[in-house]
Amino acid sequence: MKILKVFTTVLAFAVVLTCVCGCKGKKEKESKEDTTQMARGSYTAEKNVVTVVPLERTVFNKQLVCNGKLEAQSKVTVQFAAQGTIAQINVRDGQKVQKGQVMASLDKEQPRRQLEQARLAYDKAEMNLADRLLDYGYTLADTARIPADQKRVIYINSGFIDAQIALENAERTYKQCDLMAPFSGKVASLKGRVHEQSGQLCTLIDDSRYLVRFSVLETEYKFVRVGQQVLVSPFVDAEVVMKGTILSINPTVDQNGQIAVTAQVPGSDKLMDGMNVRITVENSVPDQLVVPKSAVVIRDNMEVLFRYKDGQAEWTYVNVLMSNTTQHVVEPNKDRGAEMSVGDLIITSGNLNLGDGAAVVIE
Repeated sequence: MKILKVFTTVLAFAVVLTCVCGCKGKKEKESKEDTTQMARGSYTAEKNVVTVVPLERTVFNKQLVCNGKLEAQSKVTVQFAAQGTIAQINVRDGQKVQKGQVMASLDKEQPRRQLEQARLAYDKAEMNLADRLLDYGYTLADTARIPADQKRVIYINSGFIDAQIALENAERTYKQCDLMAPFSGKVASLKGRVHEQSGQLCTLIDDSRYLVRFSVLETEYKFVRVGQQVLVSPFVDAEVVMKGTILSINPTVDQNGQIAVTAQVPGSDKLMDGMNVRITVENSVPDQLVVPKSAVVIRDNMEVLFRYKDGQAEWTYVNVLMSNTTQHVVEPNKDRGAEMSVGDLIITSGNLNLGDGAAVVIE
């Protein structure tokens, strides 16, 4: 009886152990299957997606890029011609003004009184002149027929000439109390202040046109010519591009082997006097194999591009003959057995990690 009881207990323990091991093995199997399934579901075959352009012979804009500086074509220091106290300033830095516009004014009280006194003195001298003319048998209406020598003596003795000069000076002084813009332009470096003594008010810049001064190397002299178009772009905003024209080329080579060139560019609110700019001079070269810069990559320190053919990328060695900011002129590198034909599809993007014969898909 005792042996039977022990046997029953051992049998029950074996059954429990079998169940536990079976469940654990099933769970581990299911876990491995789930992991494998997830791995398979997350895997996607890699595709080389590219863009292409057809190779063609076209005009290439050969570029010469220089650095230069803008200079206002007209720039003048504006200051009062008369002495006095500034009573009013009508402008501010950056403000555009028109020719003849009153930019500032002096206190006019004293010049006004001087002008009135000068007018009274003139009227008095004119009456005195009329009396002197009567002494000689003339009237003011007869001045045209009075002999020149006699007329001069009469005018001087009457004090009329002095009064006339004094009146003209008083009128000029009164008029100079208003400081007018000598030409249309933009106000800069405003210095004058109300209640201060007259002097320099500001600088006036003619921003309707700018001069662009830059230099080219002696070896680049034949690349530029008077009347040639240039593209001007400020360093602070490369998206701003203005078209200008070369005005002059200095026929002297300086000690650094450079030649000074001056161009003119229309004014713009995005340009400023003294601004540093990039100047691009272009010359057209016809009948060239032109590709975007992005098409050419470096492999083994050599220039390479990829042609698309039947779903694959064909490695092609090339020589870059000329470049501008966006394009290359290329030719097949015959030393490497390369060849290209007009109409070939040239891969322009997605080519950084391509190899010869890589499968590609056009975007």
